[in-house]
Amino acid sequence: MRAIASLASRHPVWTLTLLGCGLMLPALLWGPGATHSHLYNLMWTRHFGDQIAAGHFYERWLPHSFEGLGSPTFYFYPPLAYWLSGGLNAIGLSVTQAISCAGLLLLIASGLAMYAWLAARGTRPLIGAALYMVAPYHLFDLYVRGALAEFAGFVWLPLIALGISWLPSRRGVTLLASAYAALILTHLPLATLTGLFLIAPLMLQRIVQDRATLLPGLVAGLLAFALAAFYLLPAATLQAHMSTALLWTGKYQASVWSIWREDFELFPSIALGLVLLAWRARSLWTAITIGTALVAINLIPLLWSIDLLDKVQFPWRILAITEFAAVTAIAAGPPRRIIAFGAALVLAFPFLLTGLIAHALLCMPVDYNRIERHQPDAPEYLPAGFDASLVDRVDRWTDLGRFATLPRGDSITVTRSGPVTMGHAAFPIWRVTRDGQAIASHGPLISFDATPGTYRIERVRLWQEKAGAAVSLIALLILALLAGRRSISHLSKFPSYSPSQALSDRPSTGRLRSRITGGDL
Repeated sequence: MRAIASLASRHPVWTLTLLGCGLMLPALLWGPGATHSHLYNLMWTRHFGDQIAAGHFYERWLPHSFEGLGSPTFYFYPPLAYWLSGGLNAIGLSVTQAISCAGLLLLIASGLAMYAWLAARGTRPLIGAALYMVAPYHLFDLYVRGALAEFAGFVWLPLIALGISWLPSRRGVTLLASAYAALILTHLPLATLTGLFLIAPLMLQRIVQDRATLLPGLVAGLLAFALAAFYLLPAATLQAHMSTALLWTGKYQASVWSIWREDFELFPSIALGLVLLAWRARSLWTAITIGTALVAINLIPLLWSIDLLDKVQFPWRILAITEFAAVTAIAAGPPRRIIAFGAALVLAFPFLLTGLIAHALLCMPVDYNRIERHQPDAPEYLPAGFDASLVDRVDRWTDLGRFATLPRGDSITVTRSGPVTMGHAAFPIWRVTRDGQAIASHGPLISFDATPGTYRIERVRLWQEKAGAAVSLIALLILALLAGRRSISHLSKFPSYSPSQALSDRPSTGRLRSRITGGDL
């Protein structure tokens, strides 16, 4: 047994890769299953797969969605997770294989990121990384919710914390800016929660320890938002042109969830188990674990009614941060056996329930032919003013039968004067022209008054796209210059004076030694 442990500690990358393969084996063998978000994973992975294969890296408009009406989905939804799954589809994997393999790569990447974070702290990196990978909400997010983008967010949390710990050095600024920008481009609700409940307390602690971290931290934050501006600026300014209200109705309001709901029973168990495991550390990480656990199960009155937080939809999303903080606390100070045993009993329920639900979803048949025919998409991306009564409140499919006979395509020849309605969703990127001249049109489906002639629907590039791309390009150049420069402080090259202590305890074998005991970690 010791030989196996020693071998694993000498080869952490292979160890975590094997663990990831084991955890993902059901999805790799039987596909991702009929998870809560399987429709969107299928649609969006195929979209990016087709577009990347055609040489279009970031096509925000989905032309086939809603039975060919089209959808501006990726003007609003972050693209990073689907760049990965779509890229895998583009190189030859089937859509379902691409989704499962993307999940595998993201799971392994989260373990490696956690390993890097804990190794820098000198606190049981391999064990901590493994715990992070098998954490209950981490697996529930993939196997039950099918929330590929939120699942990808687990990769960035350790790197954000590592970047903060390296401040005020230039590597801290570059890592924090890059990791938080990546999280914004991965999952915006989790990025919002991370800014408030992880970055804010960690930065406050660092500023108390060293005031010199304040300015570099602000620079990193500004750079992160600037790097993501090509996505953020259109997403923030074009919401009036989609059915935004459908984002926050019914169960999609964070404030309606509570421990008294029968469909909420899983999350209090996860929250309690994580708090028990983190309790002994008695550190900031314990406080973050407890605070976010209470937030996750809505035990802090009125919190989820605060503007911005009320846009997160589900309070349990914050459990990603709870698990990260708890594992960090556990790695620093493992719980006593009796507490660990109690936590194991509490966590047995969510693990068992996740396993049972995941098995049912993996065995549930998916009607791929129906999905291919109807091309469903999230109803919030229907054009503004669309009849919301056509959206099923249970499965969120939209009844588009009444629009089946409308003309599709990007041109139409009119032989009689009168109003014309196209089978094409309205959005500011589209304009109607005749003989090169713009014609007034309106939505929710593109409609205009016509006289005999040929009319075309042409695409225009919005100022938000141009300005966002310019800001992101400038930020990328600044980040590259910052990464290429010598240290922010000329003293940082001297380990004894550096604001971030050098990892001088890394032996040539690649193993880490504890600064306290001198033994292998």
